[in-house]
Amino acid sequence: MRRHLPIVLATLLALVATGLLAYQWLGQPTTLRVAVGPAGSEDARLIAAVAQSIARTHEDVRLRPVTTSGVAESAGAAEQAKADLAVVRSDVGIPSNTQTLAILHRDAVLLLTTDTGLSAVPDLRGKRIGIVRNPAGNARLLASILEHYEVPADAVTTVPLGDGHEAGQALREGRVDAVMVVSPLTGRTAGEVVASITRAGSTPTFIPIGEAAVLARRWPALESVEIARGTFGGTPPRPAETVTTVGVSHRLVAQAHLADSVVSELTRLLFVNRPALAVEVPLANQIEAPDTSKSASLPVHPGAQAYYEGEVESFFERYGDWFYLLVMCVSILGSAAATLVSRAANRSRARDMALLRQLLAIVRASRDVEDVLELADLERQADEILAAALARAGAGAIDNAGVAAFTLGLDQARRAIAERRAILLERQAPCPDRGPDPLSAAAE
Repeated sequence: MRRHLPIVLATLLALVATGLLAYQWLGQPTTLRVAVGPAGSEDARLIAAVAQSIARTHEDVRLRPVTTSGVAESAGAAEQAKADLAVVRSDVGIPSNTQTLAILHRDAVLLLTTDTGLSAVPDLRGKRIGIVRNPAGNARLLASILEHYEVPADAVTTVPLGDGHEAGQALREGRVDAVMVVSPLTGRTAGEVVASITRAGSTPTFIPIGEAAVLARRWPALESVEIARGTFGGTPPRPAETVTTVGVSHRLVAQAHLADSVVSELTRLLFVNRPALAVEVPLANQIEAPDTSKSASLPVHPGAQAYYEGEVESFFERYGDWFYLLVMCVSILGSAAATLVSRAANRSRARDMALLRQLLAIVRASRDVEDVLELADLERQADEILAAALARAGAGAIDNAGVAAFTLGLDQARRAIAERRAILLERQAPCPDRGPDPLSAAAE
């Protein structure tokens, strides 16, 4: 039994080490790659702030931003599985292998001009429209809007503008007749465009898209947005009246195969840290939950939906079945180990009993031996049994009681052999010469 004790201890230590390694592996933070761009944009700043915030608090989920040229490249990175998460725009195209985690912000389409003759979208026919940032995506969006009003896309000329500060100068110099910008109403870009037009000495006029609700039904990626009176401040207020337009949403999407628990935790961190993030990046105030209804046109990741609906499973709820299976496996392994140890102990005991039976056989055989040489052979066998017993005792296979039993058996065997040898030697010794009988001599 003692010989197998190290094996049992080694097995238990191996199981404990495996459990510790598994715990350490499970405790490692999950790092997710986030495709976002372009560099320096509000989305990039927001994601960087989120990544730094959760890294400072040593959360189980970490973010590693991957800079792209814009939402189109970010969507491509997610579609090609080069990123776990991506910041995309609803109208540019959401990869089919991703699902929404959260809406980072909603953008409104602002059509601005200083020409009072441009009061509706159809009036843009034959005009030059300056597009602020993301010219490719915004040009496609403009084409969809013009299509609804039966204005051919080639009926207008688009002029890329570098940033919002260039808009006012371009309108004043006559390089463009109107400016299009897609930005959060409280975002930096929209404010820059309106401010640049005002600094140029003009009053911006907002061109409404009155059929925004119809456009939203026609293209689910769009939505109807109202620009409230005075959104951009000023006296008189800008705009002077509430304006209806279309909007798009910037969404943080996740690969559909990501574990629900990971996405739930990231969603929780996003909303828990939102107040602190807003201090650094005001855009964080616009983070909101997407439509989680079954009729939503853009699907929500099950992990995020579980968080929004308060159905996030706890650690034991998620891994309870695994714990039961682990306990069962440990129990089975323990039973198997106990069985093996018991069998090994039985085999060891059987070998000890076999040696003791050999000693008893030597004791019985020594009583009937008629030859001294046979006694020597029995003695040699007893010595061999002694050597085997000592070897087993040294290996810990024989306990103190077993050693006492062997000692007694060997003593009995040696005593029996010694007694039989004495008898045989006595029989073989010749009778001593006594000399002549005195009585016989006298008679003669």
